[in-house]
Amino acid sequence: MSEPVTAILGLGREVGDSIARRFSEQGHRVLAADPNPERLATARSAMPDDVILHQGELHTRLGLRNAFTAAIEGFGRIDNAVVIPQLEEPDTLMDFSAEKFDKAMARSIRGSALALRVFAERIIEQDDQPVAGVERLRQKGTVTFVLSYTAIASRPGIFSESIAQGGVLDVMRAGAIELADQAIRVNAIVAVRPREDKTEAWTSRRTPLGRTALADEIADACRFLASPEAAFITGEALKLDGGRSRLSGVIDD
Repeated sequence: MSEPVTAILGLGREVGDSIARRFSEQGHRVLAADPNPERLATARSAMPDDVILHQGELHTRLGLRNAFTAAIEGFGRIDNAVVIPQLEEPDTLMDFSAEKFDKAMARSIRGSALALRVFAERIIEQDDQPVAGVERLRQKGTVTFVLSYTAIASRPGIFSESIAQGGVLDVMRAGAIELADQAIRVNAIVAVRPREDKTEAWTSRRTPLGRTALADEIADACRFLASPEAAFITGEALKLDGGRSRLSGVIDD
């Protein structure tokens, strides 16, 4: 089989760039998609030249079909998807607006379910030419969601984000069961990710390793979950939390 093809749907603040570089370094052909043209322009200088950039919405069926079609037209096939749902703006329960909430859930939760559906359709339609039958029975395609730690543990001021990220985690778990008979594996990475707002002191007091996950560390985890070495892993959330989930309380200064 020719080089595997990976589509990255959503770039996040810096994680998508690192994931694109890591997969490219490992011999993948890569498409990176994002709805924001400015974000794509910034990413261009951080990615290998052979990475295809695609602008379009990633929470609608049409937008997702266009992204996967661009990968197939560019490279001839699709093998993996890495989905990085947008993080919602900080808010509280008392800020609740039904309209804004519904839009946030549609972008994250419904968009993630649609991404699984459209990816599975492409894999099922794809004429596969395996190197070895056993290898391709093990794994026809993979989807990895990259989520914030708020998917499993919230804190004040990120009400909508916590619900949206947790909902995507549920999409992953249910989708893994639904797609297992197609040899499509679905997993997630739940990481203490860097943020633009300055929360270093808050993080260091709650994380035994004293920092957030590096973008390259998240990229390495994505590469592993998409690889044949992980062919018996599906429906799992790999935590990159620096020991936070094992800590009771906070670390004294």
